[in-house]
Amino acid sequence: MQRSPTPTMRRWLATAGLALLVALLLFGLRGLAARITAGHLRHTADRQLALIEHGQPLWQWRLRQPHDLVAGRAFGAADVRRAGDGLRIRSRDGTPFELGLPVSGMLDPGHWPLLALRGEADAPFRLGVAWRPRLGQPGCLGWQDAPVAAGPLRVVIDLRQLHWRGADGSSCAAPKRIEMLRLQLALAAGASLRLDEVALRREAPLPAPTRPSLQLSSDPAVASRQLADPALPAAPWIALPAGALAETQLVLRQLVWWQRPGALILPHGDTPTTADESGNHGWLAWVGTIGYLLALAGLAWWPPRLRRHRRWLELAACLAGPLWLVIGLRLGLRLSLPGLLCFAGALLFAAQAEWRQRPADWHWLGDWRAWLMPFALLLPTLLLIAGYGGHCTPPTPGHVLVYMLWAILQQWLMLAVVLRRLEGGRLHPAFAVLLTGLVFALMHTPNGTLMQLCLLAELWWAWCFRRSRALLPVAAAHATCALLVEAGLVGGLLRSLEVSARFFL
Repeated sequence: MQRSPTPTMRRWLATAGLALLVALLLFGLRGLAARITAGHLRHTADRQLALIEHGQPLWQWRLRQPHDLVAGRAFGAADVRRAGDGLRIRSRDGTPFELGLPVSGMLDPGHWPLLALRGEADAPFRLGVAWRPRLGQPGCLGWQDAPVAAGPLRVVIDLRQLHWRGADGSSCAAPKRIEMLRLQLALAAGASLRLDEVALRREAPLPAPTRPSLQLSSDPAVASRQLADPALPAAPWIALPAGALAETQLVLRQLVWWQRPGALILPHGDTPTTADESGNHGWLAWVGTIGYLLALAGLAWWPPRLRRHRRWLELAACLAGPLWLVIGLRLGLRLSLPGLLCFAGALLFAAQAEWRQRPADWHWLGDWRAWLMPFALLLPTLLLIAGYGGHCTPPTPGHVLVYMLWAILQQWLMLAVVLRRLEGGRLHPAFAVLLTGLVFALMHTPNGTLMQLCLLAELWWAWCFRRSRALLPVAAAHATCALLVEAGLVGGLLRSLEVSARFFL
């Protein structure tokens, strides 16, 4: 006769099963981050291939708003404002000033030596170029010998022909690979020009690559030696190693940028295809945003009568917008208006749903015991910093305050909104905690290592919240651990704390 498992054995089996699920989720999050990163690199390579096939420059700046320039302004005594399809730049006192061009990665004026400008000038002006090989390193400056005439601008500067001088007056060689590029302008006081477009061009078009030029090693030292091969073309097809993690792909991308800025970087086994960039698809984001906001409004105005159904619908409504923003790589250097509306709509709907369910079964502060357990993660955080940390950068007081408020908002959404609705959905408490941790991890897509750390941390904090029902202790522990991680692990175990498309910057 077979004996049934004892209660102790059942608890051990349940714990082992939960641990296995957590391990599978950690592995799956790592794979998801790698796939999203590979997709981003593939999309970038496809756009590069389309530019090469159509004879277009790889580096082009269409100036439509002041934020299309570095810092959104001129460096010096000049004003910048939008003017039609370009930027109007007016000199205030006649002294030279600079316009910084945003650079993602590196530029390759060694193979693309022609700097082309398009616009219109009200009066003659002097034009120069300043550059640096790396941010923080000494740079060089060169001026054109003759002033640029007034009228329509169709200027092409051969960077190889300028007389380059460093800050100390010493001569410089023509730029090969640079990380900073600025235009130097000298206009008479009160004079202005309109600048529409700047581009780096070649004298002859490039042939599109048809096969991989290099299979890159996963060892950065070996990869650097491979990329130094002078036989590589100006725009080689670089294949990344198979099975590379998200962080490894971006480390290798940075190495390629430093040595071969014009390269097409593709995951192992992928082939670039010409991207279809025809048409403006921004209207799709607006259609999705309007539909989402209308669904939120309808659900808020006519909530389902059955409480069980309402909990699941509210959960889906609160998470759909933020997850679309993060996993869909909609959070870039600047948040778009549709993205901002989705995020704000989700938060307002969640607040309205919580207000409708008052009185809540949770509170803000809790007793002194509620503050002990969430801060237990301080010890493993410090151990991670000691073992895998980089250089420590202490945060400013303002950053600490802002992150504390951000942590309160995140944990309110995760615990007061998400966890409590999962608890009311007839799920086993362990699965409610597990799903809450998974949602928190997905909110940090595609930062693979950070996603894994967030899953483990939120599992603990959700368990603490279930015991105490106090929110502020968890939020304070979250902010403290995150600030320590930002100060000590970024540059070591973690590439950054950025999420969505900002992770690729």
